[in-house]
Amino acid sequence: MTWAAAGRDGALSLAPLASGSRRHAMGTACVAVLAALAFGALLPSDPLAAVAAIVVIPLALGAPVAALSALLALTVLVPFSVQDQFSVVGGSGRPGLLLADVLLVLGLCRVGWLILSRRLRIDAPLLTAAAVALVLTGALAWGIAHGAAVSEAGHEARRVMLGVGAFVLAWPVVRDEAARRRLEKGLIALGLALGAWGLIQWGFSISYTSAADVGVRRGVDLTSSGRGSLQGGLYAYPVAVTLAWAALVSGRVRSTAVRWLLAAIVCLNALCAWLTYERTFWVAAAVACAVVLMMSGAHARRIAARWVPIGAVSLLVCLFALAPGEVRTAAERLVSVTRLEVDKSYEYRVIESQIVGEEIKSRPLTGSGFGATITWGKDDTFSTLTTPFAHNGYLWLAWKVGIPAAAFVVLVIAAAVVRRGPPVEEWRWHTLRIGSRAALLALLLVSVTFPAFDALGVTAVMGLLVAICFSGGADATPGRPLSPRSGTTEQARLRVPRM
Repeated sequence: MTWAAAGRDGALSLAPLASGSRRHAMGTACVAVLAALAFGALLPSDPLAAVAAIVVIPLALGAPVAALSALLALTVLVPFSVQDQFSVVGGSGRPGLLLADVLLVLGLCRVGWLILSRRLRIDAPLLTAAAVALVLTGALAWGIAHGAAVSEAGHEARRVMLGVGAFVLAWPVVRDEAARRRLEKGLIALGLALGAWGLIQWGFSISYTSAADVGVRRGVDLTSSGRGSLQGGLYAYPVAVTLAWAALVSGRVRSTAVRWLLAAIVCLNALCAWLTYERTFWVAAAVACAVVLMMSGAHARRIAARWVPIGAVSLLVCLFALAPGEVRTAAERLVSVTRLEVDKSYEYRVIESQIVGEEIKSRPLTGSGFGATITWGKDDTFSTLTTPFAHNGYLWLAWKVGIPAAAFVVLVIAAAVVRRGPPVEEWRWHTLRIGSRAALLALLLVSVTFPAFDALGVTAVMGLLVAICFSGGADATPGRPLSPRSGTTEQARLRVPRM
């Protein structure tokens, strides 16, 4: 963030460098003082929260890429029950702030400071995010005002708001070239951790929880021998596969070690997606990978044609040797799409969607607000239940926030999917943009039968993907001072891409 430039007489001018150093030192001191004050205030009453504060505050305010990566890791990998148990304020079963909430709030404060100090310009994407956040806040107040349980309304609002907050946190990051490099490394680490975590859940048969975000759920519908379906990380597996796939088929990754890491991410997360036995996620991942090939050009298709058959055959041989029962279960599950007349999950979704549709008709413009519930059942088939949940993500969103707001949110995501980058762009970011567009498309497909907009494990990821898609090709670091001879701000932002 500092600079030095030669003066007219050829001497080196260090004044801006010293000014930047002082600003950096003052910022570091302020963060340290804030962390120390929080630690001292919380230590007598809640030692765990005090320790969390002294770690989280410097992370969120001083290391934005690490904070964003930590937010993604917490929401994708850590079950809600564990997050709730180790809340910074409150605790299990009590209102409180999760570590993810604290990271988000502090990160938003940092972005606000960047805006106030004129190091980050308020542009159309940020204004759009603010408008969506305002609508979501209104939906929260509307739901509570109409009798919704405060805790349930708050949980739903948190899950959706994480997507908007992650976008805002990511926006300065995706506009900084150095931060982009660190973010790419963080995504590789997260992809590996996600695949490993999925296999750990499966291998150790971790119990399925009521939050439906971890463990192996017993039984697989319409199969003869299904042991169970993997649920932890469900929404994130297609995203990890798509992003790593885009990097592999680009043909631009020169490091052998990185190529092996990317291949491991694809294989581990594809295997985990297989073990979910959810047909929607299989189709979404396959479509996303095909779209990546379409957007990446003929060279990518040649690479895929060379290696995909070898990889698929090798994976199938290993599965037949190590887990033949899982292959049979997957085949039966795939064939079951032709037996919708006996598919209870399909019938369940149809009836549920009809009930939600009636709720939407009653309040098409305003929605029913977060925390709103429906009560329904079917004699001798489905027991009567009252729930704020709906499987169709689009209907769920329209039910909660109204048709106009829901349509606006979906259109923003769709615009990110179809948005092309600049004609000249650094190849790593271009590849990540392609993968992000395809991954968002996969999540839009998933939302037909699963509520991706209401899933704690993926909304923050969606926010990041949208930020990547809308980022420019050569944005400057926020607040980067200009050299006295650099000319205008726009000229200083020009970069020469390395293709």
